[in-house]
Amino acid sequence: MERTFHHFVLLETLGVGGMGTVYKARDTLLDRLVALKLLRRDLGGENDHTSRLQQEARVAASVNHPNVIQVFSSGIDHGQFYLVMELVDHGSLDDFIEQRTRLPEEQVLESGIQVAKGLRAAHRKGLIHRDVKPANILFVDEHTAKIGDFGLAGVAAQSAET
Repeated sequence: MERTFHHFVLLETLGVGGMGTVYKARDTLLDRLVALKLLRRDLGGENDHTSRLQQEARVAASVNHPNVIQVFSSGIDHGQFYLVMELVDHGSLDDFIEQRTRLPEEQVLESGIQVAKGLRAAHRKGLIHRDVKPANILFVDEHTAKIGDFGLAGVAAQSAET
């Protein structure tokens, strides 16, 4: 039996974290693959927590940069907060480390620069990541890294100019 949430068909679990679960999903309205993050139900009822996540989702969605995972939308359905994001499924830096895959030095440097550029773009919108780690650095392909999972991010009081 097909698992669904709202207008998404859940295809596979990509990851489980402290705040929720991320699925590879098909958006049936737009007929495209996305990453769908569902907040744990026990966290969804906390109005302060949910409103903070909605604010962070709005700010994250405003960051338009090739090295930041794009946020398409967010919302609440049947009391559960969800976040719809660009699907980046070539693996994370954490995956490469776990597989003991040795990356060429040039690729490591380029990936680091790309992540720094993505973080700078987010910071310019007032978004501070606060959880940069190998699991949150994802690869589109061998040459393009993106920073994702701004779930623990903080929104600065006003946009920062760097």
